[in-house]
Amino acid sequence: MAALVAADAGEAFGKVAALHSPTHKLVIVETLKARGHVVAMTGDGVNDAPALKTADIGVAMGITGTEVTKEAATLVLTDDNFASIVGAVREGRTIYDNIVKFVRFQLSTNIGAILTVLGAPLLGFATPFTAIQILWVNIIMDGPPAMTLGVEPAREGIMEAKPRAADAAILTGQRLLKVGFFGLVMAVGTLTAYAWGHAHGGPDYAVTLAFTTFVLFQFFNIFNARAEHGSAFNRQFFSNARLWLALFTVVGLQVLVVHWAPAQSVFDTVDLSLTDWLWSLAIASSVLFLEEGRKFLLTVFGNRKFNRMRPNIAQ
Repeated sequence: MAALVAADAGEAFGKVAALHSPTHKLVIVETLKARGHVVAMTGDGVNDAPALKTADIGVAMGITGTEVTKEAATLVLTDDNFASIVGAVREGRTIYDNIVKFVRFQLSTNIGAILTVLGAPLLGFATPFTAIQILWVNIIMDGPPAMTLGVEPAREGIMEAKPRAADAAILTGQRLLKVGFFGLVMAVGTLTAYAWGHAHGGPDYAVTLAFTTFVLFQFFNIFNARAEHGSAFNRQFFSNARLWLALFTVVGLQVLVVHWAPAQSVFDTVDLSLTDWLWSLAIASSVLFLEEGRKFLLTVFGNRKFNRMRPNIAQ
């Protein structure tokens, strides 16, 4: 917990530095930063200004702080209550987490769509989506669920996580591999439904089946975006009511597009049977359950490795 360690150290030093010159406080902040800590400095006097300016986050007291201190600080604590800093850190981490969720969901969807469109000609088929279907996926089917990720509540243990580096990228190599895998799974599943549709019902049926399968992929993929490390089936699974409302709304709209005659003429779709819907759901759910299986295996083998490394207490 580098941020908390740095904060604890900064607070302890601060009690001593308050009795010394502004230069000493500045040296303490610079030393902590040089050791890799994320440093938050609080202050209210003019002599705190240099250290506040140098720290990663300078926090000035809004009630007792001087104007010079407020100008030098990054944040102004309007109630002079140190507990508010903890709440601000929690809120900031939650916002950053939700940005990552949004990017992971949208990028994996786009990768899946691109791979599907590029893969169909390689298999000897025409493009599986019409222009309006692609527009429907990007604006209606992805938009509302993705936006609800921005109001996700803080995940459990968010304050125990180590702080990220100041230059950390949202899309790390590991995240790119994961979203690429999700996109590949969506493309393979959609093209499988497309090929089966061609073999058993003709082009219009194949397009409708592929289109519906890809839309349903988004229903399950959003749960991968919500839980990057632990299982998606956690205690916060139903915590975001807006997300569930958006998901069921877009699925309802998809049913309308497939089965309502006026919409069929616009989206080039045909009716699907209940069995078709069930097969589409089964294929689409693979993107979630494959990821859950990967996480489960990592947990199992990780625990075994940890147990082997533990010292034998009996000895």
